[in-house]
Amino acid sequence: MKKMVLINVITIVVLVIIGVVGFHFYNQATSYVSTDNAKVDGEQIKVSAPASGEIKSLDIKNNEKLSEGDKVAEIAAKGEEGQAQNMDIKMPKQGTIVKVDGMEGSMAQAGTPIAYAYNLDETYVTANVDEKDIADVEEGKDVNIKLDGEEAELKGKVKEVGKATASSFSLMPSSNSDGNYTKVSQVVPVKISLDSKPSKNVVPGMNAEVKIHKN
Repeated sequence: MKKMVLINVITIVVLVIIGVVGFHFYNQATSYVSTDNAKVDGEQIKVSAPASGEIKSLDIKNNEKLSEGDKVAEIAAKGEEGQAQNMDIKMPKQGTIVKVDGMEGSMAQAGTPIAYAYNLDETYVTANVDEKDIADVEEGKDVNIKLDGEEAELKGKVKEVGKATASSFSLMPSSNSDGNYTKVSQVVPVKISLDSKPSKNVVPGMNAEVKIHKN
């Protein structure tokens, strides 16, 4: 008799656990669009020389915060009539230098970046949402965000839903020249703004997990 009671209790406990777990997954599937294919992002600022020439001075270093118009470098370039002239390269926008590609004494090519920067005060999250779920994603919807560089969960909102898949911007788009076709699931980039500023440890490129509210 005691054995039967014990078996019944164990059975009930197991069924309750299965029910709780099942409800959890059902609630996640019906209430959120979730993806871990997401990252911290921001507007990348490319600092380039307007003309080719030797870099005479480079006045920046990594992690340095600059304002729009601050001097980045000076190059010795050729003028319209072929005469040598010094030219200042300035920051096009406010940002923090994250990578310096040039060095004093080297040549800078016109249009080729000598440094990269981000405005770390205006970071956001880019989430790649499966094409099957994108219909449930709308601008203005609340988002729960977990960043690998943050312990606490952040809140955000859907700022923009892409109008083209991520593969549309690939440098090596898939081709179908041999006549064979393999269907590949596509993802659509979704821009998510942050309701609060993350810590200084969070930088562009870090991984994120997002749950976008459906209702």
